[in-house]
Amino acid sequence: MDVFIEKLVKKQKTPKDTLTAIGLIVASLVVVFFIIPMIPFVKGFLIFFIVAIPFFAYYVIRSQNIEYEYAYTNGELDVDKIVAESRRKRLLSVDCKDFEIVAKVSSDKYLEEYKNIPNRIEAVSSMTSPDVYFAVFENGGKRTILYFEPDEKMIEAMWKYIPRKFFR
Repeated sequence: MDVFIEKLVKKQKTPKDTLTAIGLIVASLVVVFFIIPMIPFVKGFLIFFIVAIPFFAYYVIRSQNIEYEYAYTNGELDVDKIVAESRRKRLLSVDCKDFEIVAKVSSDKYLEEYKNIPNRIEAVSSMTSPDVYFAVFENGGKRTILYFEPDEKMIEAMWKYIPRKFFR
């Protein structure tokens, strides 16, 4: 019998994201209403800038809307990043048997040796969330750590597949 579990996690906005959005809006308004009218351009070129600058700001602000999708299928975990609800990028596809360990970040299993792994995939709403798990594995010859937020069904399915490596 096949096991298929999916979960979607929306990344929370950080203060840096908010400041970036405000800065882009203010900068685009200043450029469109104060700087561009002072420059003696050809009118067609001026219209291009008046349209392009706010569009660029809108595009960057929309790109801050990030979701992560986990798909667990028969021991295989796929993690995708969805940007602005339109662009999808596969971050990871790994067999759970390749995991060295899976445990909660808040547990005593999260040792200093895991915290210092340079290859990190943070596919979580926020690293301060109480539901964040980590998984350590080899990816492309490099030791990698994945941070993710599985739900109870996914936890149960993964525990059944790798009971000696999964710590609840």
